[in-house]
Amino acid sequence: MNKKIILYLIHIPVWIIALFIAYFFSSDDMPPGGSNYVFFSTTTFAFWFLASFYAFYSFLVPKYLEKSKNNKFWIHTALFTIIIMPAVNLILSLITKVSALSLSESLSVQGLAPWTGSILGTIFCGGLGSLYRFSIDWFNNLHIKKDIENIKLQSELSAIKSKLNPHLLFNTLNNIYTLIQTKSDKASLALSKLSNLLRYVVYETENKKITIQKEIDIILQYIDLEKMRLSNPDSVSFSKKISKEVLVPPMLFLPFIENGFKHSNLNDFNQKLDISISENNNILLFNCINTFNDKTTNNDKKGIGIELVKKRLELLYPKSHNLNISKENNEYCVTLKINLPSD
Repeated sequence: MNKKIILYLIHIPVWIIALFIAYFFSSDDMPPGGSNYVFFSTTTFAFWFLASFYAFYSFLVPKYLEKSKNNKFWIHTALFTIIIMPAVNLILSLITKVSALSLSESLSVQGLAPWTGSILGTIFCGGLGSLYRFSIDWFNNLHIKKDIENIKLQSELSAIKSKLNPHLLFNTLNNIYTLIQTKSDKASLALSKLSNLLRYVVYETENKKITIQKEIDIILQYIDLEKMRLSNPDSVSFSKKISKEVLVPPMLFLPFIENGFKHSNLNDFNQKLDISISENNNILLFNCINTFNDKTTNNDKKGIGIELVKKRLELLYPKSHNLNISKENNEYCVTLKINLPSD
């Protein structure tokens, strides 16, 4: 529902309460033969109730209190509560014959009790109006805050993606350059796969979410690109087990896989890179294990930046993911567990 409509609708209970209270006191205090008394009395008290409410809701709170003009707020509140509104209520009561007192009696000690009651009623109605105003401002500020957070989130994600994408393409181009220098037949096929990868980076990463199958397809093509330069392509393995189609952010796993290739000398027979993606009961699990040696580890120029990937995960899956990265026994292990939203 439109936010403006909601803000209008929440005033309906105020009007209902005002009319109900006004009618309740009017009918309970109706004099004998007062055929028009209930109507005029209900109208008078309802006007007093609503005027007090909206004076605070629409004027005193937003004009003074919310702008930190506290002194002016309390001065105007005192004038309105003690003098203006009771006087208006008194005049309306006399005009509509609701008051049992004459004008002279109303201004005497005898009229002090109704005047005091009017002040207390005005305070109650004004307090209710102030409470409503603060509640609606909180509601508006909550939406504004959420919009600002979404804009900030999208800006941060765009900045992160702008750093991730060139990394991926730069390393792939380096691989193709190596193939051109050695095996031109593979280079042609690599260029075709690079075209698909470039299309993915340019177009698919503009989407907030893509299907897991699309992500897996591009992962497989990237792995094929990397394997083309390996003398031992069997050192790389990939497995998947997806029970249903789910949506994931683009380039969610590729940075880890790229690092796996980067830090392994997969042309050695004892080196490996094992990658797996599975989904079960709304839990997405990604594993990437690669062997490494001191030579490949120390040859770390400007890697993909795991901290950058961690930041992206924090933005995308706050409190709903677990990333564990460990180095042990010459193995670099990345385990990412994501709790997907239920259907």
